[in-house]
Amino acid sequence: MRSLLLAKNGLNKIRSHHKELKQADVSDSLKPIPSGEWCLLTHPDLTASWLCFVNPIIDEKFNSVHVLSSIDNKDIHNLSAEIYITHALEKAFIKRQLFKGYEKNSRLFYGSADGLPGLIVDQFLDKAIIQINTAGVDRYRQLIQENIEKLISGKAYLLDNAKYREKEFLPTFENEKVPALHIEENGIKYLLRSEVIQKVGFYYDHRENRQQLIHLLGRLNKKFEKATDLFCYAGAWGLCALKAGVDQVSFVDQGDFGLEISTALELNGFSNRGNFTRSDVFKFLDDAHLKNKLFDLILCDPPAFAKSQSQKDQALEGYSKLHRKVLKAANPGALIAFSSCTHYVNHEEFQKNILDAATKEHKKLQLIYCGMQGWDHPVASLSDRSNYIKSYFYLMES
Repeated sequence: MRSLLLAKNGLNKIRSHHKELKQADVSDSLKPIPSGEWCLLTHPDLTASWLCFVNPIIDEKFNSVHVLSSIDNKDIHNLSAEIYITHALEKAFIKRQLFKGYEKNSRLFYGSADGLPGLIVDQFLDKAIIQINTAGVDRYRQLIQENIEKLISGKAYLLDNAKYREKEFLPTFENEKVPALHIEENGIKYLLRSEVIQKVGFYYDHRENRQQLIHLLGRLNKKFEKATDLFCYAGAWGLCALKAGVDQVSFVDQGDFGLEISTALELNGFSNRGNFTRSDVFKFLDDAHLKNKLFDLILCDPPAFAKSQSQKDQALEGYSKLHRKVLKAANPGALIAFSSCTHYVNHEEFQKNILDAATKEHKKLQLIYCGMQGWDHPVASLSDRSNYIKSYFYLMES
């Protein structure tokens, strides 16, 4: 592999555990290097080299070097990208087998947290969907597909998303048609049509929070009769509520998920206990408040409100508006699960947003659970950049 000398700033970043570098962080010029080439970062002050891949056609103000792992200098001659990728995939797969319930339905590979930035793989029983968003990984798309199929003993589908790939100037190949996905999570079954699949299929990231919802509802000496699952998609939150004994759930989404909801209700023995409304959630909440059709349980898990740091203030405004409407639609004594998948809003900011909304609506809340993402979305700490899921359950005072 080609060796690249780190500049002083790049050396400091490596020592501070940064996983992304700019071109200026490397003393050697990246411009002659083909996009996606795997290299070794070196410096006289380091006792080991660092494996990386680079994309010199990215604008110099953005990160163009993805740092993967430190490599003992004695092992360099036995190293190749193919060997590293195969090992990383196997290691991630074995890790998921450790957790009960994750063995055949989970995020099988989670980008840089599992050692390959830009690679996302979700497994659905004997199928998997692969998404690749970095040039260094895209070079080995066929190898990755073959390895995933061996690991799951099934079929893996490459699903390119042009929007996610444009930052690295990657082409978008024609995707294979993904069949309907059979999914199981927390003892609940789902069937997703290919034409309504979002991202890589299913949002496993709130799995543990949904499990806690089931557990919590079973420990409260209160009967929850009317619930709503806002931004429901496949209905995972609402179906967990039904499993825990809630009488009726109104599933709400702007997308066309009526068939998914009705199928899931039937698959899990919940027929006649749920209904789907295709509506803008903000309008749905306004109507519920206006008609005094309030809920005992509100499950609020919207899509990301910001795609970049520059949209953070706008996202917080959106959350504030949403949270106030949720509080207005809740019965006294209601349980409310507020969730977020916005990377650029941290736990403290999200919780403050909820409490500020409660103050403005003259509501008093008691926090009874706080959660993060499931174990198939590994993080090293709460401040880890990969830690993006937030979930807070509150009881609203009567």
